[in-house]
Amino acid sequence: MAQALIDLLRETYPEAASSAHSEKGDEIVTVPRERLVEICRFLKEEPRADLKLLAQIACVDLLTYASESTGGGALASIEVPAYDLDRKRPVEPRYRLAYNLGSITKKHRLRLRVELRSDDVKVPTVTGLWRTADWWERYIYDMFGVEFVGHPNLTRIMMYPEFEGFPLRKDYPVRKRQPLVPELDFPDLVRGPGPGPGGAGVPMSQTHVGRSNVDPDAYD
Repeated sequence: MAQALIDLLRETYPEAASSAHSEKGDEIVTVPRERLVEICRFLKEEPRADLKLLAQIACVDLLTYASESTGGGALASIEVPAYDLDRKRPVEPRYRLAYNLGSITKKHRLRLRVELRSDDVKVPTVTGLWRTADWWERYIYDMFGVEFVGHPNLTRIMMYPEFEGFPLRKDYPVRKRQPLVPELDFPDLVRGPGPGPGGAGVPMSQTHVGRSNVDPDAYD
């Protein structure tokens, strides 16, 4: 059934369907962001497609894509050392948005992909087609900094408004401390905001190290 969707797109939007391919059992079509809303509306309203369900909008940062299998020498797979950033060729387009669409009646699905460069992370909103897109778009804006043009209320939902940076970008430091969120000094093993020390053989669960009111030799 997914191949029928590709053929349908190829008839109407040949420039988009030319990029169609299969990946781990899913049919994926990369579309230009300028035609995203138009193509989404077609797939939702066209009876042969009937993709009325927006299951998810996801985003991925490809900054460490080439080196992530080995951690890239980073403290964690989501952090890129300054050394690598200075010497490695930047990945462009850096961001991928994935719109996972499905049909309840026809029981088929399709993934639309939009690629964005790091210097232009804007894409039109699809909240006019799917109300559920409101939460997904705000989450991606919150975590990746992607701006959804035309969104009626694009504000942070996971972080407080003054939060600095976008924590799911691969160049966001793992050990970054937000200036408005002080570490809490509990007299037990309950951790405060922010990641524990971890790294260098120290378990992430040992989050009480360095606090004055606990035994620094204790392990949880």
